[in-house]
Amino acid sequence: RLCQGAGVVVRMVTGDHLNTAKYIARDCGILTNDDQIAMEGIKFRTMLDKDKEALVKMIPMLRVLARSQPEDKQKLIRLLQELGEVVGATGDGTNDAAALKAANVGLAMNKSGTEMAKRAADVVILDDSFSSIVMSVKWGRAIYDNISKFVQFQVTVNVVALVL
Repeated sequence: RLCQGAGVVVRMVTGDHLNTAKYIARDCGILTNDDQIAMEGIKFRTMLDKDKEALVKMIPMLRVLARSQPEDKQKLIRLLQELGEVVGATGDGTNDAAALKAANVGLAMNKSGTEMAKRAADVVILDDSFSSIVMSVKWGRAIYDNISKFVQFQVTVNVVALVL
């Protein structure tokens, strides 16, 4: 919920059955209303190949991709990036390595993650907790804001110095 409040869209890509994935997504606050979409990997792949335009229209509401294959995560990441999104992806298995590399920020799990996932990732989450990701986004944005303010201050001071 903190992520959603910060403008971060959380999507779940899983090999689980669609009904299981929907239940977990509702419980975690990923699926919060009936307008949001949960679909199976086979439908995603078919639409990506045959009706990409319709899929692109669905993407803003897509929250769950169930019964997915390992390459589905990477394809979703690439599609989101084509649409101008900045994508962070989590993973813990060898099959997640390509997706972790493709994402703007790849986040691997330390305790349950394979060495392949950890090497492919940009960040290793030491405690395997989603709340750590939320905190890193919060701190990252605060640091970015502070750097922006510092640069703005420096430009202002330097312009004034040039004028004098």
